[in-house]
Amino acid sequence: PRVLLLGVTPELATLPWPAGTELVAIDRSAAMIGALFPTTGVPAGARAARGEWLALPRADRSVDLAVGDGCLSNLGFAADYRRFAAELARVLADDGRLLLRLFAAPPAPESLAEIGAALAAGAIGSMHALKWRLAMAVQPAHRNVAVVDIRRAFDELVVDRAALAARTGWPDDVIATIDNYRGSSLVYSFPTADEVDAALAPALVRVHRHAPAYELGDRCPTVVWSRAV
Repeated sequence: PRVLLLGVTPELATLPWPAGTELVAIDRSAAMIGALFPTTGVPAGARAARGEWLALPRADRSVDLAVGDGCLSNLGFAADYRRFAAELARVLADDGRLLLRLFAAPPAPESLAEIGAALAAGAIGSMHALKWRLAMAVQPAHRNVAVVDIRRAFDELVVDRAALAARTGWPDDVIATIDNYRGSSLVYSFPTADEVDAALAPALVRVHRHAPAYELGDRCPTVVWSRAV
C-alpha cells in the first residue's frame, strides 16, 4: 500500500507495515523531521519530506492510506479543516482511507471548577491529561485556543506546584512542561468529534469511530474516513 504519514510520529512510522509498503511522511518542520523520523524499523525506502498538509506534494489518487496522530489540532478550525479535507480527497485513491486519532472536546464542556475537583480527588492521571482538559475547557466557542491561555488556566488552578507534585507523584520537570507555553504564539483547536465530521464533509465521509478505554479515550477517538462517492 501507498501510505502517507501526516507528521513524523515514530510510533506510526514503525508499525508492522505489510511488505512492499511505500511510506512517505510529510511535515512542515525540518527540525521535527530530523529529530523524530526514525531511520530504523520503517518500511524499506520510507522517507520524510517537508510539505504542507493543506497543499500536499502528492499526485492525485496516489495514496491508499493516510494516517496521523492528533494532527488536526494543529490546524485552524474550521476553515483549515475544510481545506485539509479537500486536499486529502484529492490525493486519496478511490478506495483510499484517512485514519486519524483526534483530540476532541467533549460535547458538554467542563468548567475549571470541575477540573479542579477532579484533580483534588486524584481523578486525573497525568500532567498531559490535565493540560488537555484545561485546553478544552478554556477554548472559545470558535474552538481555537492559544496555548498561553492554557498556561494561564493552569496557574489559576494550581497555586502550589510542589504540593501538586507531592500529591500526584508527577515529576517536577513534567509539571514544568506547562511553561513551554509561556509567550508562545501557538494555537491549538479542539472541536468535538461531530464537529470534525461536519467540517470534513462533504469531501470526506466517516466510516468508523472508536474510543479507546484509556484515560480521556472518549476525547481521543480513532476515526476512519473515505472519499465521498
